[in-house]
Amino acid sequence: MDAASPTSTAAADSTAAADVRALVERTLYSFLRERRRALPEAEDLLAARERVARAAASLELLHMFAIIHDDVMDRSPLRRGSPATYRQLADDSGRLRRGSPATYRQLADDSGRLRRGAERFGVSAAILTGDLAMALAGELWWTAGFDGPALMDGARIYHAMRAEVIGGQYLDLLAAARGDATPEETRRISVLKSGRYTVERPLLIGAALAAAPSRVRDALAAFGAPLGEAFQLRDDIIGAFGDPAMTGKDADGDLREGKQTLLVALAKKAATPEQRATLDELLGSEDLTPDGAGRLRAVLQDTGALDDGRDTIASLLEEAHSALDGGTIASGPPAHLRALADDVAPAGA
Repeated sequence: MDAASPTSTAAADSTAAADVRALVERTLYSFLRERRRALPEAEDLLAARERVARAAASLELLHMFAIIHDDVMDRSPLRRGSPATYRQLADDSGRLRRGSPATYRQLADDSGRLRRGAERFGVSAAILTGDLAMALAGELWWTAGFDGPALMDGARIYHAMRAEVIGGQYLDLLAAARGDATPEETRRISVLKSGRYTVERPLLIGAALAAAPSRVRDALAAFGAPLGEAFQLRDDIIGAFGDPAMTGKDADGDLREGKQTLLVALAKKAATPEQRATLDELLGSEDLTPDGAGRLRAVLQDTGALDDGRDTIASLLEEAHSALDGGTIASGPPAHLRALADDVAPAGA
């Protein structure tokens, strides 16, 4: 058998790399479409400030890395009403799309069917897609155009944020595997796996790149920390009680995965023996039925956990808004930050 020439091998490698990059780009564009609807004025602002645009895009790619991997770990079939990335890559028909590069065609027989399971391929390819998203996030960050102390100061926060989200996700998996966590532990997980990288750290990165004084950074941290936690706690409520038609998520996914959220921890703390037996029997059950999910929701409500969770969110939102009342941040930005709070964690939702 003739060995492939260096030129043909390089061409195949280049084509495969371009195809994988295209997977990332399609997912990113879908994500950014959602962001553009939420922040319609951001596009014009960023177009005029390329350095800011590149740094912000780096954070969006980092977010994409996290949610692609999160869907794999949680086995979530949906993301924003569409199949999760690993499901898209698996392709329900088990067929590769026409025109795929030779590297992918080698996995298929003459009919186009995958020789190995489509599900395994989708999960593996999604992991690589998330990895590439993180790699591209780093590329955008270091080529954004900032330099000197501002860049290194922002990088310190950026690197801490990456480690925090990975550590928080690990603790989330560990708590689900153990099947137990205290309310304090669940709140720490919420802060690490989501709260900081969604709100607090991005605000502090922007402040670092702008060389903002420490008093402004302290005010932003005092605003962002409770708001980020409120966002995750609200997301946990949505995961248990949300309408799939509105959330685009699997209605029972968190219950089936046995997520140890604040809701669950509070319910266990207040549960009667009968309610605790229901939690132990059904939470994390692989074959959880809609009726079983309904029984779990009834326990979360009847123990007062749902009301307590909402009270915690309301308290966190009040804390976040109070951080803007001191006048430390100049006029203008506080109004935008309050609007951000209403977008991230609407009061009473």
